[in-house]
Amino acid sequence: MIRNRGFTLVELVIVIVLLAIVAIFSFQFVGFGSRMYASGAERVRILDQSRFVIERLTREVRNSVPNSARVAAGGQCLEFVPIRAAGTYYNAPFRNSDPEQLTFVSLSEVWETITDTDRLFIFATLSSHIYDADAGRSATLAASTDNDDSTYEQVLDLASGSVFSQRSPRQRLFIGQPPVSYCVESNQVVRYSNYGWQVSQPIPGSFPSAERSVMAEQVANIALAEPAFQVDQATLLQNNIVHLFIQFTSIDDERLFFSQEVHIPNAP
Repeated sequence: MIRNRGFTLVELVIVIVLLAIVAIFSFQFVGFGSRMYASGAERVRILDQSRFVIERLTREVRNSVPNSARVAAGGQCLEFVPIRAAGTYYNAPFRNSDPEQLTFVSLSEVWETITDTDRLFIFATLSSHIYDADAGRSATLAASTDNDDSTYEQVLDLASGSVFSQRSPRQRLFIGQPPVSYCVESNQVVRYSNYGWQVSQPIPGSFPSAERSVMAEQVANIALAEPAFQVDQATLLQNNIVHLFIQFTSIDDERLFFSQEVHIPNAP
């Protein structure tokens, strides 16, 4: 006689327990892999955005008017003046009796983009020469100036009362756009623009009607109270140098450090 035997209760319990143990370890392994993937993806995202903001900031600063970089708010705000054009000037007004115009020669074909909000600089060797319109190193165009973009030499009409106090040794002239600021605030790198010229450098919270763009997030400089920007003024033997020290943090509290020097040729 053949007897049919099934599993006993003890055998079923043992099998269930073993399956539960295997399932727990399997889920833990999958969960560990998911966390590793999420952490790696977050690290790549932080790295990409940090490289983007450092590269863009480096390019903008490198293309700024010499000696225009300055810092405020304990090194958390960097301001500079982007170059519209650079070249050689002739017949600029250095006396009150001189005509309020100059001849500008440049390979930059940007004549039609120059506006009366831009500033023309001759031998501006200090940041105060850049931002203080009364320093005698800058002038603006007359509002009625109409330039021809078909030639590399232009006669620019200057605003009334324009007189430069110093001549450039190489007759060099820079045309600068309205200033731009990069500030570290609320764990973000923020770019401010279109807020006009101000003698005193604005800081976060004092940018009237400015365009505000968030360039990067998860910045650690605020939490560490460490300066993000530092400026070494130009000398006879040294370029104008802007130091960038920006730190980023990931979801795992891993720190990414970026330290870079940007040299702005000392060519006033």
